[in-house]
Formats: sequence, C-alpha cells, structure tokens
Amino acid sequence: MPFCISGVALQPVDHLGATMGPTIPFWDQRDEFGSTNMIVAKPEEGRSLARALGPNWVVLMKRHGATVAGTSMEELVFRSIFSCRNADLQREAQTLGGISKLTPVEIEKAGAFNLEPRPISRAWEYWTTRLRKAEAG
Repeated sequence: MPFCISGVALQPVDHLGATMGPTIPFWDQRDEFGSTNMIVAKPEEGRSLARALGPNWVVLMKRHGATVAGTSMEELVFRSIFSCRNADLQREAQTLGGISKLTPVEIEKAGAFNLEPRPISRAWEYWTTRLRKAEAG
C-alpha cells in the first residue's frame, strides 16, 4: 500500500526526488504486531519491514518515519534528504491545486543521473562543509 498525502500516493515530483524510485511502499507495524512500543526491535518486526521495503529504496512507516536504503552512506543521505524534500514539494503542489508527477522514464533517467558519483560527491561535500562550519560556530 503506497503512502498517501491527503489521498494522493507519495511519488517523485522533482528530479532529485526521483532517487526514491517509482514505488514508495507503506508499512504499518500494527498490521502484523498490534500495539507495540513503536520500535522495530524484534527480528520478526525487522523481517516484516524488510518485506515491505522489498526491491525499493524507501519504505514509509506509519506513526514512525521512514526507512531508506542506499549502496553507500553518501547515497543513503542523498536519498533521505531529497525524499523528504520531495514530500514537501508534493504537499505544497497539492495545496496549489495539482501535482505533476514524473513519468517512469523521467524517474529512471533522473534517478540514475543523480546517483552518479559527481552529483553525490558534490552534495556530500556541501553537507559536510555546512556541518563542520556549524560545529565550529
């Protein structure tokens, strides 16, 4: 079941959000485990979450947040940041009257381009520089 923002499934709506991939599944811990402490601590909970993620890069977790995957720490951070920004853009577009989601081909092409070494390393350098400055200040 895809995550919805006011009845609309979360989907890539900008080129950087394309790194989420075309499908963003949804996981509700209550479906299998009832009321819990909301922490994925038991092996069976982890397996359930992993099944929901499947071959995708992001799974949204009801009442909890999201789980994001990547092939490197830099890619994971890139995908996490731009998935959040994509959700914000989608919500804003919805309030303005409509969403123009990316096509499957745009998701594939933009996602592949953004995950190349140069865009990832430039973003990583920017974020780590900002972090060092913030820690120094």
